[in-house]
Amino acid sequence: MTLGERIKELRKRNNLTQIDLAKEMEVTKGTVSTWETNRRRPSFETLDALASLFNVNMAYLLGSSNDDTSAGQSEEGCNDMALSQVEEDLTEYALKYARLDQYGRNAVEAVIQAEYNRCRVEKTLLNAADYKCIVQIRR
Repeated sequence: MTLGERIKELRKRNNLTQIDLAKEMEVTKGTVSTWETNRRRPSFETLDALASLFNVNMAYLLGSSNDDTSAGQSEEGCNDMALSQVEEDLTEYALKYARLDQYGRNAVEAVIQAEYNRCRVEKTLLNAADYKCIVQIRR
């Protein structure tokens, strides 16, 4: 079962409309619809909130398990899922960036540099040693 199918199943099991779920999650009905049709994937934080709302474990919500019992996620498990989401996001951003013209690339690079500098000044940069990155470009 896909993530979208699982969200829809849980929403209906809990007698919620898309509008009800949207209000509960503080998103639009359209956003809920895109989740349920697998056109967009909720962020890790939203997945965590959905699992809590429906009182199921994350593996069940993601469709990788049929055991819907709520189980506390270990800190390591949460970190792994968060890094997985970062990896998916970065892949999506890299593909979008690759399709931009030079003006768009310059704009993206300017925003990244400005935010990097802001975080450095505010001492809020995350530790680079916590991340490994391998980028592959294929045509």
